[in-house]
Amino acid sequence: MAEFDALTGRFEQAREWNVRARPRRARREFRALVRDLARFEKLEPDGAERVAWAWLIARSWMGLAQAELACSGNLTAALELLDGALDAAQLLDGVERRRIEAVTAGQKGSFLLGAGQPAEAVRLFDQVLAVSDEGESRDLAMAYLNRAFALSDLGDIEAAVADNLAAVRHAEAAETPVIVAFARHNSGYYLSMLGDAPAALAEMAAARELAPDQDDGIPLQGRAEVLYGVGLLEEAEALLSEAIPQLLKAGLRTDRAIAEYFRSKCLLALLRFEEAAGLAVRARKHFLAVGHEQWASLARVLELEAALAPVRRGEQTLTQAVARRRAAQALSVADEGDAAGPVLGQHPGHAARLVAAQWLLLAGDQVAARATLDALPRGLVNAPLTMRIQHYTARAELAFAAGDRVNGLRAVRAGLGLLSDHRSRLGSVESVTAAAAHGVDLTRVDVEAAVRTGRPAMVFDALERGRATFAGTGRVTPPDDPEAAALLTEARGLLARARELGAADSRERERLTRRASRIQDEVRERSWRHTGNAGSVQRPVTARELRRVLAARGRDVVVANFVAMDGVLRCVRVDADGVTTVDIGSADDVIEHVRRLNADFTMAANDLIPAPLRAAASASLARNLKALDAVLLAPLHADGDLYVVARDPLLSVPWATLPSRGGRRTSVNSYVARGRTHARPTGQRRLLAASGPGVRHGTDEAHAVGRQWPGGTVLTGRDAVTEEVRTALATHDVVHLATHGRHDADNPLFASIELADGPLFAHELDGTPLPGSVVVLSSCEVGGSSQVLGGELLGLTSVLLRLGARAVIASVAKLSDELAARVMPRLHAHLRETDDPEAALAAALRDVAEPVPLVCFSSVEGLATG
Repeated sequence: MAEFDALTGRFEQAREWNVRARPRRARREFRALVRDLARFEKLEPDGAERVAWAWLIARSWMGLAQAELACSGNLTAALELLDGALDAAQLLDGVERRRIEAVTAGQKGSFLLGAGQPAEAVRLFDQVLAVSDEGESRDLAMAYLNRAFALSDLGDIEAAVADNLAAVRHAEAAETPVIVAFARHNSGYYLSMLGDAPAALAEMAAARELAPDQDDGIPLQGRAEVLYGVGLLEEAEALLSEAIPQLLKAGLRTDRAIAEYFRSKCLLALLRFEEAAGLAVRARKHFLAVGHEQWASLARVLELEAALAPVRRGEQTLTQAVARRRAAQALSVADEGDAAGPVLGQHPGHAARLVAAQWLLLAGDQVAARATLDALPRGLVNAPLTMRIQHYTARAELAFAAGDRVNGLRAVRAGLGLLSDHRSRLGSVESVTAAAAHGVDLTRVDVEAAVRTGRPAMVFDALERGRATFAGTGRVTPPDDPEAAALLTEARGLLARARELGAADSRERERLTRRASRIQDEVRERSWRHTGNAGSVQRPVTARELRRVLAARGRDVVVANFVAMDGVLRCVRVDADGVTTVDIGSADDVIEHVRRLNADFTMAANDLIPAPLRAAASASLARNLKALDAVLLAPLHADGDLYVVARDPLLSVPWATLPSRGGRRTSVNSYVARGRTHARPTGQRRLLAASGPGVRHGTDEAHAVGRQWPGGTVLTGRDAVTEEVRTALATHDVVHLATHGRHDADNPLFASIELADGPLFAHELDGTPLPGSVVVLSSCEVGGSSQVLGGELLGLTSVLLRLGARAVIASVAKLSDELAARVMPRLHAHLRETDDPEAALAAALRDVAEPVPLVCFSSVEGLATG
């Protein structure tokens, strides 16, 4: 009948509004449909028509119940609406009646799942699947999809993955791409819970392609939770900020609260404590509103953790009485969490006990803290990575507080081992460095305990133990990603066109630059899906081993390992004779000197600034260099070779230009790396020198460098393109790039050097092994780096070193083209004779009147890799 066909069409449209998270419109249309279907009953259909009518009215009541729950959050009202579907089932007999009852049970199960009753939900989904041979594909897809989610709530991830695969099969059979997309997205979520973040992100990307217009916030939320696990906290927080209003608009109240919870965790890790606490409170209230006690307990734990973090970092003080009260609150939440049970692999009771133990340690009650930790399952092997790391952190802190250094170190090493395993699964340099975010508290506890021993060697070992966990490349073979390569080529072309535009075309230049930036973001996201193949993590260098190597050198060598703690800059000084700690002074004072230094270099190198102002900048530059020399180096008495190990801002110091370093070998790195061999000139090294556009003396500089190396290759003009330089970096022993460069502080893997066909990005080199080469970047500020949470560094220089460069000589501040053209041929003349980049840089700068902000980034020779 035409009238029935019209009603069926209206049902399909209303159901689509539910699928597309438009519950208010769905509710309005389902109400009207239920009324009209009731009038249609007066026609007394029979036979197949009666079965079809009963199904239609039953499904309409289910759709109305779903929309009502999304709009009002009233679970009781939604369950009562399902009675209409059961009434429709009474009009039928046999198989059809059982099918309607089963599907209705599945709908009820999905409601209970959202209310935090996964065990009851699984029982109801089982009813649907018990009539699997009689069901239609769409119903079965939804039943498998929902049961998978309930099983994951109960911690049975492998069973959830199996159900999700079945959901994909049935959704494909039903030709419902939106449900296929849901299932693929959820597969990604379960893969992340199993520890495979790259595969998880790949599945979620496939889901987005299937349903590109899905705007209910779920795709954003799921991706953000995976990125949080990786350690890409800023990216995760931004996605969650975008997802929360979408989830609210779609009526997905539980998911909205979960997104608030994870955004609070991101803010906490980003050290935005007050925001994290406020959002945790909001999430808890929203969980309670939907009756989800498990998540509400976790949110309350997060509130207590947000209050704990600034105290542990020394940013706030409190009395032991307050700490005991907080511990008691956490233990009370632990009891509530035990009663509520686990959710998505997280156990609220376990999480609360970890926080309670840390509060008890602040209260000085080691006995209670130990008893609280002993109540936890050994190793928390089924918990998320972040909770397991927190467990080892608390264990280490307790052991160190009790004077049990052996067990404290055992806990630290176990936690770092977990992070190493996590890192080995990640395939991009950015992901590997981001993973350090999860080790912040663990490494801080290790270093602080070492400081309390008063033994400098232990401080050195603790520093390098944490840094080595994330050292080295993320992968040892380049990713096979032609789409990413095509995107980068497109971005390069856009930026090359923008570069050629004049001042009158500023709007078009800005448009091209924005478009290139969007492409770069897409390339970054693709890189996060690359799997790791880097093998085992670097073994950390110890002070004892380093002293042994320095003694074998037979000359005066100092390794200066800097660390800032509690606002004070300290240096662990190592030489062949011993290890000492030197208190340098206020870290803020040093930061201010470095800031002034960079400003002075910028003015002194700018030919457009009037000569008197440049002269004043040069005088200020000399004063600041002298001041930094007195603060940083004078206390170290480093009269021979100096190897600086530091993080920001000390990596921006032009160490070789400090007055006391004139003519002396000086190098810098962010950790003590292994595998650097001693200089052994062979006379058979391959050179490539290239110049980029806009460098006034670049062509002359490249040819002058080329003349220092018989048989060297020189590329200038249109020949100096990115493909040639990228190939040279992987095949040549010495690469000199006389180009302009740019360090992007917000997106450091897109630090770049300008070539004829556009910029060559650091990102393009990810995974390309370098042959122990020396790379000279004659570029303004391209030696810069950005420090991510956890202390790891990103930038062109750090990428080149991670990929196997023996040394990178680069500028950390503005360097004039004229000055570079004078210094670089001298540098290469010495490098050819010695194969010693530190000595070559020292010799090249020895007689230069003005300061040159070139730094040799490398490490100590002779430290074995095994």
